[in-house]
Amino acid sequence: MKIRSYYLIILLYLLPVVCQAQDLNTKTLMIVDGNNIQAGEFIRMYKKSIEPGKTLDIDDYLKQFIVFKLKVADALHEGYDTTRSFRNELNGYRNQLAQNYLTDTQTKEKILQKAYQRSLTEINAWHILIAMPQEASPEDTLKAWQKAIDIRERIIKGEPFESVARGTSDDKSVKINGGNLGYFSVFQMIMPFEDAAYALKKGTVSIPVRTPYGYHIIKVTDKRPSKGRIKVAHIMKAVPPGADDKEAKKAEEEINSIYKMLQDGASFAELAKKYSDHKESASKGGELNWFGTGEIVSDFSEAAFAITDTGKYTKPVHTLYGWHIIKLLDKKSPGTFEESSSFLESKINQSYLNSISKKSFVEKLKKEYNFKINQDIYNWFVGHTDTLIIQGLKKYDPSSIPEGNMYSFANQYLTTFEYANYVEKRGSMVVTKDSSVFINRLIETRASDHLISYENSILEMKYPEFRYLMGEFHDGMLLFEISGKNVWNKVSNDSSGLHHYYDEHKYNWLSQRGIEAEIYTLKSPDGEKLLPLAFKKYSQKPDLDDLLLKKFNKNDDTVLFIYKNTWFKGDNTEIDKIEWIRGSQNFTFDGFPSIILIKRVNEPSPMSYDKVQGEVMTGYQEFLESEWIRQLNKKYSVKIDNMVLYEVKKNLKNE
Repeated sequence: MKIRSYYLIILLYLLPVVCQAQDLNTKTLMIVDGNNIQAGEFIRMYKKSIEPGKTLDIDDYLKQFIVFKLKVADALHEGYDTTRSFRNELNGYRNQLAQNYLTDTQTKEKILQKAYQRSLTEINAWHILIAMPQEASPEDTLKAWQKAIDIRERIIKGEPFESVARGTSDDKSVKINGGNLGYFSVFQMIMPFEDAAYALKKGTVSIPVRTPYGYHIIKVTDKRPSKGRIKVAHIMKAVPPGADDKEAKKAEEEINSIYKMLQDGASFAELAKKYSDHKESASKGGELNWFGTGEIVSDFSEAAFAITDTGKYTKPVHTLYGWHIIKLLDKKSPGTFEESSSFLESKINQSYLNSISKKSFVEKLKKEYNFKINQDIYNWFVGHTDTLIIQGLKKYDPSSIPEGNMYSFANQYLTTFEYANYVEKRGSMVVTKDSSVFINRLIETRASDHLISYENSILEMKYPEFRYLMGEFHDGMLLFEISGKNVWNKVSNDSSGLHHYYDEHKYNWLSQRGIEAEIYTLKSPDGEKLLPLAFKKYSQKPDLDDLLLKKFNKNDDTVLFIYKNTWFKGDNTEIDKIEWIRGSQNFTFDGFPSIILIKRVNEPSPMSYDKVQGEVMTGYQEFLESEWIRQLNKKYSVKIDNMVLYEVKKNLKNE
């Protein structure tokens, strides 16, 4: 007992500290133009601003944060948040972000993992279909089931699957393929069919599998690792369905002729453009989109995947549609889960698998919000819903509908009259003759939408992370718009403002101090003596350079070099050492005795606008920014709670 009491005292001592830390996020750190800014927002944005491996001074960031909030306050004051374009963009972002909070992520992840594992395997299967409408009566359903069982028994006893399929299957394609579906992978068959096929072992036959089309008997004849995806080009000579032997023979002769031209060195792309009957790809040199197993006719697909090397092509291949020559352009092996997940997710969102995740999420919401159906009201609707109402041909008698709620959860409910109106508008979409099935489906649909809509409406209250993300996007959009008006657009469009700014600040962009000069270098052992003497002798002559060149460069022996240029400080260390005044000086240049004749000294002066336009725009932007901030500080009040700021600093430093 003493030990337990000791721990209780410690817990009670720590509890205020824990509560204080938890409560800090909701405390008001500052008030900007009457808008409360919570400490949690500042803490979150501060942490996001820290670069890896670096520190960020809290007080410095606080100044940036205040400026950010002042700009947002200015945008709100100007009504930027009330425009239709702003509201549409913000709502679009919210809808996109909300999807992550309105689904069962764990269930979705399991579905994705399951789909990925299936995508690594390709299945070759045969099937027989016993057609039956989804709304079939129990008697008809039992009759179809028994027929499927009898057919399966024939196959189990040894009758060839293909012959049984041709004689019994309601799938019209059986006349062409004998029931053979070829190879397929994930998302290429309706889900109950896919589930059964992947569950079967090679060589086994399924019990009848129910889908919206009826009952299927499935036999898996092969399972192999996925071949990935492939890109090919093809040349096609079409043989239309029902073509006579003469027409079919002509297409075969034409494809063989094209194949011969390829072997003789003709361009595949040019032949495709000229002769291929597949006009959609012919204009692109026969090039098709990327595809995988099961996405294109099996004979074509198998021949394409059998090509070993890029650039090679097949012999003429016969399919249901005619003749093809197929050239391999590229191949991709199956990707990792991370690489494939976005593609798989897009497929899930297009299939009924998405409803599994949604249904799981709705069930969680029902438990969380204590969802309840009023059983008496439910029974009334079941008892008063006939086939005419189910078919949308009749409405309920308003005077007979009992008052009350069909269901309730949290602070939400659906009245009987609202439900009756919903049934009358949506009822005919449910295909059934059973009133209880009808009522259950519509309750489920309406309640599902209601629960998700309610959850969507409270996301900001329920999830701080969601609230912060929405706040960041909201303020970021406002900042972008108001900054465009007050700074960026002016820099881009205000030509007179830019030139005025340049005129006032042109001495910020001075040219370098430089000299316009000629350097005479004599690369000769006696150069130190001979060059000064010759230069002195001819220095007053107008043709100084020519006279010096004639004197020293004789018999094609070049020893005198003359360099004419403009030099600036830092261009050459030897030139930097001399005195920059007009006239001549002796010095060493490139290790040889030389004389420099400085003709002009250019003192620093403002550079032209064209040369410094980029720097002017940057400076003008900084000027506009600083002027704007100065005005904001005058226009809007900022009040900081120093006690909360102290807690924030303490919290950040302790992490």
